[in-house]
Amino acid sequence: MYSYNTRVRYSEVDETRDATLLSVINWFQDCCTFEAEDRGVGVDWLSERHTAWMLTGWQIRINRRPRYCENIKVTTWACGFRYFIGKRNFTIENIETGELLVYAYSEWAYVNTSTGLPEKNVPEEEFKAYGMADPLDKDFEKGKLKAPNIEGLKACDSITVTDQYIDTNHHVNNGQYIAIAMTALPDQFLIRADELKSFRAEYKMQSVKGDVLYPYVMSEEAGDTAVVVLKDSEDGTRLIAEFKF
Repeated sequence: MYSYNTRVRYSEVDETRDATLLSVINWFQDCCTFEAEDRGVGVDWLSERHTAWMLTGWQIRINRRPRYCENIKVTTWACGFRYFIGKRNFTIENIETGELLVYAYSEWAYVNTSTGLPEKNVPEEEFKAYGMADPLDKDFEKGKLKAPNIEGLKACDSITVTDQYIDTNHHVNNGQYIAIAMTALPDQFLIRADELKSFRAEYKMQSVKGDVLYPYVMSEEAGDTAVVVLKDSEDGTRLIAEFKF
């Protein structure tokens, strides 16, 4: 396991003084990248080998959103591996009380960045660096998210990918994908941010600078679930995100 402690900053909360979903995702991303760097298998290691761990899916459960100035501990650990897919859990806890605030399950594909194809030959050094621990004893949903029929979705304004969305892998960062998807959420969900309890996302294709993304949203006025699909100019699906309130 790997952990780091932090304090919830003003820049990480919304108008209710609770951390945003994007902040939660960024903490998780920071935690696993800190682990990689501290154990010698970080960005430089991967770059030299033309490989990368690409996030393919999140499941995030929120018991309570961390509050402004709250001291929290973010933890991650590898909990499974098959073929070229790594599985990883995350938690966020209150440092003083140990209260479990947020927990998550994720899957990552080991990819050859030169070919864009899965790479099955993961170096033994990476297995040793991360180790393997038991998965979190929580119920996560099985199976893949299914993209709803586009005819039943509401189209939103398109977004062109610019430098602000790009990370060291030269494509849209997984957190920025979610930030784009959230722009499509109807107002009745945005004002219910404090009620968000579960979030799922599946990353289908990478996006690079200059790509145009077309958000579509499916929601019910009185419902508790919203689904956002990001499409490309050729109607390919780049992201499916499900928000449950």
